Amino acid sequence: MGNSGSCYGAMRMGEVPFGRGEITMNGSNDYAIKRVGVLGAGNGGITFAAHFLDTPGVEWVSLYNRSPARREPICARGNRIFSRGEIGGPGGKEMKLALVTGDPVEASRDADLIIMAGIQQAIDPIGRALGSHVRPDQVIMIGSGTLGSTWEMRASLRAGGCKDLPVVGEFNILPYATKLDDGVEGRVWVRGVKKALDTAFVPEEAVDPAFRAKLLEIYDCLNIFPDVLYTGLSGANMVFHPVVVMRNLHKIEAGRPWRLYEEGVTPEVSVLFDLVDKERMAIARACGIEMVTMLKFLSTAYPPFDGAEVTNIYEWFRSRMRSKEGQVHLEAVPGPLSVNVRLIEEDVPYGMVPLEALGNIVGVATPTISAFIDEAVELMGVDYRKTGRSLEKMGDEMRASLKRIGGKDD
Repeated sequence: MGNSGSCYGAMRMGEVPFGRGEITMNGSNDYAIKRVGVLGAGNGGITFAAHFLDTPGVEWVSLYNRSPARREPICARGNRIFSRGEIGGPGGKEMKLALVTGDPVEASRDADLIIMAGIQQAIDPIGRALGSHVRPDQVIMIGSGTLGSTWEMRASLRAGGCKDLPVVGEFNILPYATKLDDGVEGRVWVRGVKKALDTAFVPEEAVDPAFRAKLLEIYDCLNIFPDVLYTGLSGANMVFHPVVVMRNLHKIEAGRPWRLYEEGVTPEVSVLFDLVDKERMAIARACGIEMVTMLKFLSTAYPPFDGAEVTNIYEWFRSRMRSKEGQVHLEAVPGPLSVNVRLIEEDVPYGMVPLEALGNIVGVATPTISAFIDEAVELMGVDYRKTGRSLEKMGDEMRASLKRIGGKDD
């Protein structure tokens, strides 16, 4: 993939998970994860790197990023990154990476764990690049998955020449609340490690017990589910983001700053949220998975401020703007000033499209989801059913997941 530019130096929404409490911590997991390759040097990638560098038993962490703009400041500091807050302490901590490179193969070579911390659009090219190099004894984790992230990585590895697939897994969300510190690349302020975090692997039975134990030690609130269908179908972004953006195009066209949730979520928009969510739940049920509504999930994960009682999704959004004591949450989220944002470009092809495809397999109609995909295709001039995780591309992986959990397929 070109010149490497190397520098050496939620809360669960499905059924009860089965991944905790079955491993005895007897010390055998101390060196289950010794070498880590992080692919992506955004806030999430730097935080993953810092967390593992700060973990006993980890010998080294390497870092890949395609853009030199993010690599070069780190290389200039002798491959050192900085983290403060939950990771690194109040005063912060500087940590040294073993390697910073523009070649994902180089960053992944000899790693026990490869963390894909980039955007969803990067999964296919990264998977293809790694395909002929990745080993079956490595584990690849998607740092923040959407519906089908693991499916796409497996398909891309195959397309890149992989004959013996490694275990591939995903977190349902980024495990950290983190942001750039002082506007400097390679420096993060970690406000917290998520207290509710889900993961799943394919194939689950191939996960080494020592690896699993170490992961549970690092992320002590982690729930491990039987298949990535559980984590993928729990995604909230595909339910909310495309709807709120595409029903507020007039605000984007006006070119004035606006607030995504405070101004964008109206009672009418909330009705559309509910329609998309009902289709999501119907698909999950047809797969053999019972999930809670987005309203119940959000009310539990993010309780309404000031003890407010909410009975619908609109009331929940209003309840989370700002507390009486001045704590700000959703009120602070700005609306986009362009339609070229991840809220459409990621959450439609990598959220709504595979949800529609899965509905097709299990025989669940998706009129609302399909209408929003159609609208996004027309708006953006991109056929997301071709570029995204379509039935044609992901059908085999979807059916394999359904078979693994004993769900219905066509």
